[in-house]
Amino acid sequence: MSNHGRLSGLLLPLFSLRSRTDFGIGDFGALDGLFAWMKAARQRMLMLLPLLPTAPGDSSPYATRSAFGLNPLFIDLHQLPEFIASGGEGALSDAQRQQLAEARAAPRVRYDLVFPLKDAAFARAFDHFEEHHWASQSERARAFRQWRAAQGEWLENYALFTAISEQEQRRAWWEWPEPLRTREPEALAAKASELERRVRYHAWLQWVAEQQWDAARARAAEHQVLLCGDEPFIIGQDSADCWAYPTILRRDARLGVPPDDFSATGQDWGLPYFDFAAMQKDDYAWLKARAKKAASYYDLRRVDHAVGYFRQWIRDEQTPTGRFIPPDEQSHQRQGRRHFELLSEGAGIVAEDLGVIPPFVRHILADLKLPGYRVMRWERDDHVYRDPHHFPAISLVTTGTHDTDTMVEWWEGARDDERAAAARAWPELHGVTVTREVTPDLLRALLAAALNASSELCVLPWQDILGTRDRINLPGSMSDSNWAYRIAQDTSSLLTEPRTREAAERLAWLTASARR
Repeated sequence: MSNHGRLSGLLLPLFSLRSRTDFGIGDFGALDGLFAWMKAARQRMLMLLPLLPTAPGDSSPYATRSAFGLNPLFIDLHQLPEFIASGGEGALSDAQRQQLAEARAAPRVRYDLVFPLKDAAFARAFDHFEEHHWASQSERARAFRQWRAAQGEWLENYALFTAISEQEQRRAWWEWPEPLRTREPEALAAKASELERRVRYHAWLQWVAEQQWDAARARAAEHQVLLCGDEPFIIGQDSADCWAYPTILRRDARLGVPPDDFSATGQDWGLPYFDFAAMQKDDYAWLKARAKKAASYYDLRRVDHAVGYFRQWIRDEQTPTGRFIPPDEQSHQRQGRRHFELLSEGAGIVAEDLGVIPPFVRHILADLKLPGYRVMRWERDDHVYRDPHHFPAISLVTTGTHDTDTMVEWWEGARDDERAAAARAWPELHGVTVTREVTPDLLRALLAAALNASSELCVLPWQDILGTRDRINLPGSMSDSNWAYRIAQDTSSLLTEPRTREAAERLAWLTASARR
């Protein structure tokens, strides 16, 4: 558990931000205005969705191509010297200018426009870097070379994987020619030499992204804002890590979740699984390296699918309906404790312990003093909601997650008896007129119910703070709306626009009253 005391913050994906100079998606430069709003609202923590590199053209932040690094999509082009030096927006074609105007004006992220626009801008900026810095071995080129050398294995694996994937027309790595698929050293060395400029390009993008993220972290610290990252449990099959470490990220079975009250067959995610026994042979080197890199980016990490570190549910030809590994509960408990001791060593983490999980998971997390989640609408016994004032101090209370409907949607869609039960259990709703419509008084009371909880950490989704109905993701659906939510205001205008300024004032008062 961190030593920051009682504090509250907000959940807002980076892609959701707006700025006057963005390319249709939130970027590192858009954070400044948000930090200023957070300081005015007395919010001390910003929880983000994963910032890891993703598959080209894939909008989901969980479609990760690497367990390390940052997504170049979040680079602020107007803070990139080579973009400005190569003409900036003035070098865009007429067609690109039109596309950029559409992307900026769109109510949601237009990935179909954002990807090609930013790819073209990055390519032009890198050409300028190569011509004016790399060729002359400037100080900036030396800084990049030193950074690249210091990153080691993860960066070279990722950059080479990405360059080969492009040359192979983005076919999955297991469809590549055998010497590349099986990583024969001579074939890899030859391919790395052949594609060195493209490998350097992808390494350069990571350097630029990390420079900008480090600057954003410094500005967050100036505003006394802690940054909380989101660490997916597993990595996609077509990823640099699965290619580089096939003995610990196994593809001979598929990860999922077991049957429960909501699904008679469970879920088959089609993802690889961890061979933790193989990891243990080299003292969890990959897992430790991943945790160390993530800890260098964030003040606090949300570890997704915490139960997976205790046990995994996999399906293969022998057991098409699935089985646990390891098979017995004693092993689950021993393995989970060991893994969370490792993950939390010298770093602050929050364990995402939602869904159908065995009781021992929360017991062990509590014993290790690691906060788990308390989603207020899900904390109940039968039909009786639990009083948030009695939540464990070592926990994170929230009104919802990126996968749930918003608080207003949930409240207005609930049955009358559910609303009445919540009003009885949550003291802040006593004396407030309970209606189906979320009135300003009711919104204030619902936010106060979370902020006044005894949980030391409180995280409120941006939409719940404003009382809007915009979802981030609808699980199990394929839609252009998923992972595309954008706030309505430019972040530099959050303290001048009446609605968001008033929201900051209201939240500051509620937070102070809750002694956070």
